[in-house]
Amino acid sequence: MVLFVLALIAGSILADGLSRRIRLPEPEAEEVDTLPRGMCANYVISPYDSLIKVYSDSAGLDWRLVAAIIYHESGFDTDVRSRRGAAGLMQMMPSTAAWLGAEDITDPIEGVRVGTIYLKQLHNAYRGHTSDPEERLKFTLAAYNAGQGRIRDCINYAKIRGVDSSSWDNIVALIPEMSDDAILEIDTIKFGKFKGVETIAYVDNVMSKYEQYKRRAAR
Repeated sequence: MVLFVLALIAGSILADGLSRRIRLPEPEAEEVDTLPRGMCANYVISPYDSLIKVYSDSAGLDWRLVAAIIYHESGFDTDVRSRRGAAGLMQMMPSTAAWLGAEDITDPIEGVRVGTIYLKQLHNAYRGHTSDPEERLKFTLAAYNAGQGRIRDCINYAKIRGVDSSSWDNIVALIPEMSDDAILEIDTIKFGKFKGVETIAYVDNVMSKYEQYKRRAAR
């Protein structure tokens, strides 16, 4: 019996020594969800999320931004048409859509495809205007709503007034003056008077919805 106990002790000591010399692989750590609190990887914004993601990615845009624009343009309703003739999810003007190669902008695929292309073109146009990403985005949205020519007029007017034209807030502060008759006498103003109330609200609303989507939907 004594010999048996001694054998067990010796075996335990030997096993302990081996375990010290041989490092066993540690179990792999479980994958942890690193998304911020409140954000969901599968958060659904619209029935067109997959389509929006494909074309936004192709254009190098955040799909949540494009979704925010579509929300305010059409409410994700393909049948919406503006009094000026804009149509489709992204409310493109038929002439602009045709120029970009779309045959039917009421078709979700065509509408989102050319809409993201146009949005990217506008975003590129303001690359040299400001180095601030948020300011650049605001100018992009303003141009998407009012037209690049109108926003160029605003920028030119700000320069005439000696105001920093790279700040959208500075432009907003000057826009009320753009509706005065005196604006018509300035050579660099090519598109006439501009009230701009709708455009100011549009930029604010899209930015707000974009921030909301960023808090809920993963990129």
